[in-house]
Amino acid sequence: MARAQKLRLKRTYLGVATHVGGTLIVLSYFAAGLLDLRHLLHYLVGITLICGAFVALILSNLNLRLRDPSMTAAQVIMTMWPATYVMYFVTLPQGRTPFMLMGVVGVLFGVFALNLRRMLMVCAVVFMTYTGVVLAVLRTAPERVDVRVETVSASAFAVVLVLITYIGSYMASLRRTVRDRNARLQETNSRLEQAMDELRELATRDHLTRLPNRRSALERLSQLTAGPAQVPVPARVCVALLDIDHFKRVNDLYGHHVGDLVLRNVSRALQDALQPEEFVGRYGGEEFLLILSAASGAEVQAAAGRIRAALAEVRAEGLPEAHRLTASIGVTFYWPGENLEATLERTDRALYRAKQEGRNCAVLDEGAVSALPEGQMALA
Repeated sequence: MARAQKLRLKRTYLGVATHVGGTLIVLSYFAAGLLDLRHLLHYLVGITLICGAFVALILSNLNLRLRDPSMTAAQVIMTMWPATYVMYFVTLPQGRTPFMLMGVVGVLFGVFALNLRRMLMVCAVVFMTYTGVVLAVLRTAPERVDVRVETVSASAFAVVLVLITYIGSYMASLRRTVRDRNARLQETNSRLEQAMDELRELATRDHLTRLPNRRSALERLSQLTAGPAQVPVPARVCVALLDIDHFKRVNDLYGHHVGDLVLRNVSRALQDALQPEEFVGRYGGEEFLLILSAASGAEVQAAAGRIRAALAEVRAEGLPEAHRLTASIGVTFYWPGENLEATLERTDRALYRAKQEGRNCAVLDEGAVSALPEGQMALA
């Protein structure tokens, strides 16, 4: 059942609970001899059928076909009919007073669901119902009516109904104000969360390639190298710097727009070429920082070959088909206990050597090679 229907059913059950109180009053009149059994049974059957009908309409979803699916006004008015019937047959004039109180309870039931106009309509119907009963008794059994007392009672009843309507409409207005403010607050919170996400994105992502930026890449590297110093050889973290060869020529010959497209396509190619546990971020300009899952020179050579092959397939609109991208890659291993800046310095030194050796190659830092087990010398 939809949430709105559950709420309507809950309110209807609450209304039924109020009529249980009215039924207790009627039973007390019967016990006191102010109402005979026949009229008591009529009341019980009537109130049961009316309440049951409203519950059935909601359970069957037939109420959704009505203009007012909550049926609040109808419930307040129709459940007054059995009470009106009993009011007519109560032998003492004072016996009608409790039913006036029950009428007030019924009107209160509509406070949270009806607007001011409909509340006034319901109050008018309830008041006319009461006065109608008094006039009917006055016509058929005038000895049971004290006109002065009934006039004062009717006037007081009217004043109470008007006050309830005013207070109820004021409460409903406050509820609407709170609901609207909550909605605006929720919308504002949603916008703030979106803005925070955008700020986090700007702070951690490169705006052109959408890769993690230099700061994020270094943070990722710091997290991976923050483990205990007692880690067996070979090193557990392989760090690489990749530089696109002669990228300045791309900008000079084909324009910066083409250069930007190349950087975006290179970024996608690197992401596709890397394994799930590996990482790539834009280090700056045409340089990229990579964290590879390699623990030996042979594994580094395989990873570098995989990356260089992916770059060779990169194309961009405005870039001649014959133009093949190449890259120089400097690689080293982080050794536990080493300063991270020292690791990056060795990586940069290896990248410089790759450029000196003619580019389009990968060079493993000599310091790392010397620490590798025998037979794992690699890369040229």
